[in-house]
Amino acid sequence: MPYLRLIKWRLSLAVAFSATAGFFLVNGELSYHALICFLGVFLLSGGAAGINQLQERKIDLLMDRTAHRPLPSQNLKLPEAIIFTCLCIISGSILLFRLNWIPALLALVNILIYNVLYTPLKRVTIYAIIPGGLVGAIPPMIGWTAAGGSLLHPSIIFLASLMFLWQIPHFWLLVIRYGKDYEKAGLQTISQYLDENQIKRLVFFWILISSVFLASYPIFQIHINIVVGILMFVLNIIFILAFYWYLFRNKDPKYIKPAFILTNIFLTVILLMLIINSLL
Repeated sequence: MPYLRLIKWRLSLAVAFSATAGFFLVNGELSYHALICFLGVFLLSGGAAGINQLQERKIDLLMDRTAHRPLPSQNLKLPEAIIFTCLCIISGSILLFRLNWIPALLALVNILIYNVLYTPLKRVTIYAIIPGGLVGAIPPMIGWTAAGGSLLHPSIIFLASLMFLWQIPHFWLLVIRYGKDYEKAGLQTISQYLDENQIKRLVFFWILISSVFLASYPIFQIHINIVVGILMFVLNIIFILAFYWYLFRNKDPKYIKPAFILTNIFLTVILLMLIINSLL
């Protein structure tokens, strides 16, 4: 369905899930408010994705990866996309305002960072990855404040930092896979300065940093059930070893796709375990 592809529904679900993890760190119980938070963030994330596709519809047409999207493929007319995007943003904002003005404000600020700062910067500098990483770090903060948590609490600083760290290798893996496509569209990428092997080493180094940081959760006042803690530690080791194999030992030239999927699965499992730990 073109409307679902316009709002990048899979990505928007992932963003809403990370916000829900932040919510449960404060309030470890299933509630109506958690559902409102999830839906609100999903709609606002979808609205931001819709704005992004409106902004980049001409660039998307130049890349094989994005030429099939609703606007460049003309499966969706421009006025329809604008109206649907506005509806997502308005409805998502209303839902979050019902919980608290702070998460609603954070969500709107995140849209500004994504669409006003990050999206134009991609054409100018490889350092656009920094505001891009910040965009991924804010959703858990939205969930946290929606549940009444303070933004100065160490626990949410930990979760937001973890999300930021994860974004970086996530971006670089996409660059390895689609670097030529990005360059064809005039986007600035790290592949213009480093070769594939150098980027792989950089990605693995960043994965190690993220994994070490994950193990530091006790410092940030996050109390983990001993069983959940052991599982997280074991999964962390398995993830590092599996990622090393995909990057440096696997001879399949299509190694990037499973490595990319592995990073997404790992983060999803960690967030799910944090949610489960909060519910115990």
